[in-house]
Formats: sequence, structure tokens, C-alpha cells
Amino acid sequence: MIVLGKLYRSLRGHLRRISWGVVALALAVHMSATWLLLAWAGEHKLLGWDAFVYYYVTTASTIGYGDLSPGSAAGRWVAALFVMPGAIALFASILAKTSAGLLNFWRRHQVGKMSYDDLCGHTVLIGWHGRESQRLVQLLLADSHTDDEGIVLVAEGVAENPLPDQIRFVAVDSYADCGEYARAALGGAARVIVHAADDDRSLAAVFAVMAHRPAAHIVAHFESEAVAQLVRSHYPHVECTRPLHVDVIARAAQDAGSSLVAGEWLGAGGPTQFSLQVPEAAAPVRAGLLAAAFRKEAALWIGYRDGRNAAPILNPPDHVEIAPGTLLYYLADARIDGARLPWAALAAA
Repeated sequence: MIVLGKLYRSLRGHLRRISWGVVALALAVHMSATWLLLAWAGEHKLLGWDAFVYYYVTTASTIGYGDLSPGSAAGRWVAALFVMPGAIALFASILAKTSAGLLNFWRRHQVGKMSYDDLCGHTVLIGWHGRESQRLVQLLLADSHTDDEGIVLVAEGVAENPLPDQIRFVAVDSYADCGEYARAALGGAARVIVHAADDDRSLAAVFAVMAHRPAAHIVAHFESEAVAQLVRSHYPHVECTRPLHVDVIARAAQDAGSSLVAGEWLGAGGPTQFSLQVPEAAAPVRAGLLAAAFRKEAALWIGYRDGRNAAPILNPPDHVEIAPGTLLYYLADARIDGARLPWAALAAA
């Protein structure tokens, strides 16, 4: 009795929600009954496997080509009273469930309930600031170096994907929830940008992200230098950024036009700052030769950073030797392919 009760409740649940199992069973029963009734009516031309399936589907979809149809009065009664109503109802049910499934799938993407475990080499953006974040997304997508695998937005307090045609979206209840970041494929990300609504949320996000020990380059933005210093003390390789408004104002007051130059350096409208790495297999290169090579590419080399945690060195003397693996910074209208630079010819004597 217990087993029968469980089976009854399970069947009642399937019938209540008209599950795919119920639809498949109803379709099998109706097709079998249709075949038996057509055989009883003597419609032998409709009983072959290929002919029967063709006739049933064209009837169910209301296409009805007419090349196969009942020839007897009994067959026509069977088609009119049993085949057509049942087949069309089942076909409509299949279409409705398929549409509902697709709509639910799209809706889960829209409200951030999906997981993107298969992504690799993408950008994870944590936090959303309306137009400011939208501009950030546009800048990332405009550079082929950072749009290869797309962007996954992780945000709390955002009901729906703000840019459904451009980015993927993962909704979280709290930035401190470490488990939620797995849905954004954090382990396979190439870069992570943390820019939450305030420093407390950004700090929580950084610590939650670092719990996954990602190999990605991580950039976190803070308003407070104290919070940024706290992050650096725990994770020196996390690149912390802060507002430069005061610095820009002071420099503009001391050197007219400095703010315009700084805006051009970092903006997308003119020569923009990029970076590339000296190949690991290359020999040490001399700074003066390297600067000349960048000039031939219509770019201005401005400095380098030797080591992940080292401070950048700007405008080095010509005799300085740059080691393999060093990150180079330059200004150009577009990103330069490092393979175009003659590394062998730039080797220090």
C-alpha cells in the first residue's frame, strides 16, 4: 500500500503539471490507438510505418497535404472524431511546453540564475554602477585583447541583466558568498574587476574571490587608501586603484592642460595606454633600442614593470637592460602585436 500510495502521488504530480513524461505517454497511447482504429477501418495504405508517421504528423500539425487520407467512411469518422482532436491537442501541448522551456531558459539567463562553468579566458566584473559600468563594459569589449571570451557580471541588488545582448549575468545575495563565484567560472577567468557600490562590499568581494585562489589578474577599486593598503598587505598581486581626482586637479593647476593629457592617455578617443610582455625566450633588450622600435610602430614607450609586485619604472635611461618577461607600457592608437617587434635585434650588446 505504501508503494502504491507513492506511485499514485507521483502520477498525480506529473498529471498536475503535465510533465514531459505524461505528454510522451499520452502521445504513445494516442498513436497506438489511432493505428488500431485505422486498421479496424481497413485503411491499409495508412498502416505502414513511414506512411502512418507521415499521416499522423501532418494531421497533428494541421498541415494536411492530402496525399494520404482515409478512403473509407469508417476511416474518415475515425480521423474526424479521434485522430484530429487528439493529435492536434497533443501537438499544441508539445509546442506549449517547448516554448515554456525556452522562455524559462531565457528568463534564468536574464535574472542571473545560470552557471557558466564552461567559460575560460573571460572577464569577471563584480559590481554594477549604471552608466559608469556600462562605459567600462564598452571599453572592455572594444579591445580585442579583453573581449575574446566575453564578460560575466556578478552583482547584488540587480534584478535583471542590464546588458543582455553584451554580457552574461550572475545574481548574488552577497559579495561575501564564496560559493556564488563558481557560477561565473572564476577559476578560468583571465581577469577580475572588483568595483562594488562601496569599499565594504568591494573588500568583501576581494576576500571572497581570493578564497578561490584564481590565476586571473585582479583589479579592485577603492575610495579609501587605508582599505586599498589592507588588501595589498594580504594580496600584494591584487592591483588596487583609487580615484585620481585630487592628483589630477593639483597637476592641472601646476601644469596647464595636464588633465587633458591624462584623459587622452587613459581614454579611448586618442592615443591610449597599452601593455605587452617581453617574450620569455628573448634575450635582455636595451631600453634605447626598445624605444626606437616602438617609435617605428607609431607608439611611445613610457616605462616598464619588472616583476608582478614591483612598482613601474617610467622613462628609463637608454642603457638600461630589460629582462625577459618584463611588462612594457606604451601609448598608441591601437594595441601592438608583440610578434612584430624585432626582439633579436633589440638585444643588449
